Amino acid sequence: MSDESTTNAVVESGAVDERTEPVTAAPAEVRNSPITMRPLETLNSVELPVTVELGRTRLLMKELLSLRPGSVVELDRHVGAPVDVFVNSTLLAHGEVVVVDDELGVRITAIAGGTDDTRGA
Repeated sequence: MSDESTTNAVVESGAVDERTEPVTAAPAEVRNSPITMRPLETLNSVELPVTVELGRTRLLMKELLSLRPGSVVELDRHVGAPVDVFVNSTLLAHGEVVVVDDELGVRITAIAGGTDDTRGA
């Protein structure tokens, strides 16, 4: 067995491996200092991905490859059914689609409960 093949070997208790650096503990004044809590407002500038899901469907590869401009894909939702609002792939709320200055938007109608409703986006 060569020296290269033993680099991942476990060093037995009491033996010293010259290839590793000793671990030094943090100074006592750092270990004993209280943790400074920052206000929740520090998270206000964090961006998260928001996805609104109108519905879902499954297609065969043959159907997917036959899609052209003007093709219609049926979804599993009815007209007027609430859409799902996901934040960071986690279901956060339900809402209805609205038009705001010629653009689409979502009016939140309900905040999702504490159940694990994560379906992914």
